[in-house]
Amino acid sequence: MLRRLTALGIALCAALFVSLPAALAAARAPVTARAAADNVTQTVGSAKFYGTTAPVSLTAAAAKSAANEPGFHAATTFGHFAHKAARPGALSATLRPPSPPGTPVVDSIGAATGFNGISHLDQRNAGTGIYASTNNNVEPPDQGLCAGNGFVVETVNDALAVYDENGNALTAATALNQFYNLLPFFNRVTGFVGDFVSDPKCYYDPVGNRFIQTILEVDSPGNFGQPPVNRTHVLISVSQTGDPTGPWNLFTIDSSDDGLNGTPAHTACPCLPDQPLLGANKDGVFIDTNEFQDNTPSLFNGAQMYALGRASLEGSTSTVGFVHLDAGPVPTGDANLPLWGSIQPSTALDPGSGTELLMNGGPDDIFQNTAPLDNRIAVWSLTGTGSLNKATPSVALRHVVLTSQAYGLPVNTGATQKTGPTPLRDLLNAQFNDNDPLETINGNDSRMRSQVIDVNGILYGALNTTVTSATGPPRIGIAYFAVAAIGTPLGVAAAIVHQGYVAAGGQNVLFPSIAVNKLGLGAMSFTLSGPDFFPSAAYVRFDLVQPAGPIHIAGPGAAPEDGFSGYNFFQEPVPGVARWGDYSAAVFADGAVWMANEFIPNTPRSRLADWGTFITKLPS
Repeated sequence: MLRRLTALGIALCAALFVSLPAALAAARAPVTARAAADNVTQTVGSAKFYGTTAPVSLTAAAAKSAANEPGFHAATTFGHFAHKAARPGALSATLRPPSPPGTPVVDSIGAATGFNGISHLDQRNAGTGIYASTNNNVEPPDQGLCAGNGFVVETVNDALAVYDENGNALTAATALNQFYNLLPFFNRVTGFVGDFVSDPKCYYDPVGNRFIQTILEVDSPGNFGQPPVNRTHVLISVSQTGDPTGPWNLFTIDSSDDGLNGTPAHTACPCLPDQPLLGANKDGVFIDTNEFQDNTPSLFNGAQMYALGRASLEGSTSTVGFVHLDAGPVPTGDANLPLWGSIQPSTALDPGSGTELLMNGGPDDIFQNTAPLDNRIAVWSLTGTGSLNKATPSVALRHVVLTSQAYGLPVNTGATQKTGPTPLRDLLNAQFNDNDPLETINGNDSRMRSQVIDVNGILYGALNTTVTSATGPPRIGIAYFAVAAIGTPLGVAAAIVHQGYVAAGGQNVLFPSIAVNKLGLGAMSFTLSGPDFFPSAAYVRFDLVQPAGPIHIAGPGAAPEDGFSGYNFFQEPVPGVARWGDYSAAVFADGAVWMANEFIPNTPRSRLADWGTFITKLPS
């Protein structure tokens, strides 16, 4: 508690040092609290241990036969749902999109270094033995980066690889179906469809010196929203030591929530645990999912939290108990947006005990659309986490809603990109009369989908928003927040210490993530794209509680996005808007900020997509 109270004073002093007007505004901001816990339905369950695994070695990968890439008909994608038009929340009519000044862009990596991560070609060709040539074709990659103990682990849809801190590959790109001991996704000879996985996250635990990964899974034949009805799970992998190239333990949580296998009975389930969000403190590991019903409109049931004992998870090869909290129906105070979703658990450089802090943007409607414009963020505390490693855990969830700066991004908004060669589009237009324009890249929506970090009680988070200008059309920018928060058994209190925007004149900045050290020094990473830039990996330094200096290009894009997810031929839900993101990653480890973003590299591409990832290292 003393550490967090001290942090509040440090943060306010930092704000004073950076900006006196901002600090005064923060001091006047109301600190709200609730004495009673939210009325959250809780159930107890078990994550079942089901085996061990390890990434594919470079030697084993070199010995496999080359994959034969399929024709266009075999392309398979699974996106997050094509959300329907949002119904405005009560606040939208009085708000206006922000119009921040543009941050200069410099064609320089600055003090950072970096290297190419996994590309679509790597992902598509990952797999050995029975998994060779069975991996899915996926857009977007969804970034699950973690680093620590001298290693960098990158997990994307649907492959992972381990590097040393100089960017040397220590393992091959490993198909996630292979890593998680599942059925191969797709047999391109027989047509058999196996288990589906998506939305990876990764965390390095400095307390136990372990790497922890999560991902959602849909049982074979890996479909959703159409018969046959499949059961779903959240899978957890935990390295047995601090070396992620070695063996990992595997656990599964049944997330179907249809009343079977000990799960609670929720509306229209079995349900999908979309986008599992991962956080941790010294006591526990916390996973938050967005639960969608298995029906034609895929209605939203809200956020589902799973709280597991950290020591039990890292030290067990048997079942591990958890507490499941149904947080979606917690009252929002907005009849048009009645559900909470994407409640992001935090991670910390020096994890504490007793309380886990979480943060998200405004509430959602029954399709998980956010408001077109909003000025609310929610801060949550889960207290009693010290009991998670006991036989009878007792936790309580509370939240406060803070009035923030305005933000909002209509769903499926596309960001412009620089024109250039598009061989896939040209082929589709010439041979199939597809009439495809140059794709825009999806900014998605304004959910706070990247990680939230807790630096001594100051929560850092960011999300995308529409920004406007008197000299050009609307484009996509970033809204960021630094929030002081305390959670106790008596309630949760929070105040916005600093908030602001990052925008690039005439360009777009997409899918932000923030990482800072204990002094608040670090960076915000994102994709930069626009009329003057191919999609590129970029960052801006973050000092204390706000950005500082220009936008640096770490991984320069070499061509436009030219992947299948935005083209008519593939019957994607939003033609002309390619999938991107859906989130990036940034973490502080081993004296540096590590960032991973999607971009278009100057490397060999696959027939169906040209995306890649770039991993940036910025010394603190």
